Amino acid sequence: MPNMIVFSRGERHVFAIVLTLIITMALAGCAGKNQEQTQGQAGQQSPAREGTQQETLLVYSGAGLRKAMDEIGRVFQEQTGIHVSFSYAGSAQNNNQILLSRKGDVCIPGDVTELEPLRKEKLVTWEKKVVYHIPALAVPKGNPAGIKQLADLAKPGVKVVLGDPKTNPMGKVSDAVLQKAGLLEKVNKNVVARTPTINELLVYVSMKQADAAIIGVENYPEFKDRVDIVPLPELQEVNMVVPVAVLACSAQPDRARLFAEFVASDQARAIWEKNGFKPYRE
Repeated sequence: MPNMIVFSRGERHVFAIVLTLIITMALAGCAGKNQEQTQGQAGQQSPAREGTQQETLLVYSGAGLRKAMDEIGRVFQEQTGIHVSFSYAGSAQNNNQILLSRKGDVCIPGDVTELEPLRKEKLVTWEKKVVYHIPALAVPKGNPAGIKQLADLAKPGVKVVLGDPKTNPMGKVSDAVLQKAGLLEKVNKNVVARTPTINELLVYVSMKQADAAIIGVENYPEFKDRVDIVPLPELQEVNMVVPVAVLACSAQPDRARLFAEFVASDQARAIWEKNGFKPYRE
């Protein structure tokens, strides 16, 4: 029979204390490790979670730029996780909204001259010219009214639609071109509607509610099945320039600048060109 180790009462008491200390230390170590793991997990955030915490950028854009801007906004959001919401309207309407609300992050009007009301109120902190917005004469498919030159817009019976010069930069350009040619007064007699956006002009022409309209040539492809373009030298000499501007009223100027720079980037330029816009050259 093997020899057994027999502890005295005092030795058993000491052994119990040591064993208790060992168990306590082991439990404390496990608890600390679990706490570290819990803190590490709590401190992690997925990119999606971070993206949802960011405020949405509010971007005011000319309605005639919508197709390109929708794609640019989508690509930007995919790459950065920053959400973009667009307000599409005529430049004057967008400007009025900005001036009244003092809210918004970025403005992209149809022509750089439309930034002037915002500059006067010191609402533009950064801007850059991006692409050209080129006027063109649109007629219904087949050109039923036989429009061949600018002077034909003044012929009796011809129905013309033009942009509203008070709200639409294309309207201002149209009036300037007609005024220079000495035709504005005569053509105005044939104007059946003035619209705040280029898209509305194309709707009139595509539905044969008008015989001609001065539009942005970049907007033509969407209506090419129902609309033709008549080349006019007077319009080809005119170049409007689309800018992008960061607004001073932006609550998130860094993100606004990031988006504005993306709009003017090489990557966005490819999207502009795909949609018919020519990049601005200094």
